[in-house]
Parts: sequence; C-alpha cells; structure tokens
Amino acid sequence: MSEELEKCPQCGSDRITKGRILGGISSIYFRPSGLRFWTIKAAVPMIGANKTTDEFFPPGARACANCGLLWSRVNHTLLERVLREGGNEETRKRFGGTGDDEKE
Repeated sequence: MSEELEKCPQCGSDRITKGRILGGISSIYFRPSGLRFWTIKAAVPMIGANKTTDEFFPPGARACANCGLLWSRVNHTLLERVLREGGNEETRKRFGGTGDDEKE
C-alpha cells in the first residue's frame, strides 16, 4: 500500500476515506472517493449544513467511517486575508489585523 495511513484527529480510527465536499441546491454533501462509476447514492449529506450563499469547497476532504468527522484544508493565505480584512474587531485582533473598525 503506497498511501500513508491516516488517522482521525477526533477518535484516532484508521477507517478514513478521501472524497470531495460538494454543494447541492440547498445542502452540502461529502462524496467519498473509490466508488463505482454508477453509484446512485454517492453523496453523503453533511449534518447541519445548508447552502445559503455562494460557497466554494476544496476537492480534498477526508471523512472517518468510525465517528463521522469530516475535515479538509483551505488556502491558508486566503483564509488569513479573509480573517484580517473581513473579520470583526475581535477576529482581526486575534489574526493579525488592527482591530480598529473605522480607523484608516
């Protein structure tokens, strides 16, 4: 097996599958990798997630078959910029912005 064995950050299980996070019309789903081409029920709805805005998700996600934890990665540079530029005062202070709402 050439792929490195991953463990769930929540429960430590090695029952991890790769997949994609996809946005439907009103919900967000996880589609596991390694499914047959004509699999009908291929998308797993994410608990408590409803798509209400134009959200884009990265293709590289992981899910634990043991506890259901789903995780992924984002572009950290873009995330830092969004937190600094779009965050409230507390968020900007925490992530390197000035924290001043109206000063410039």
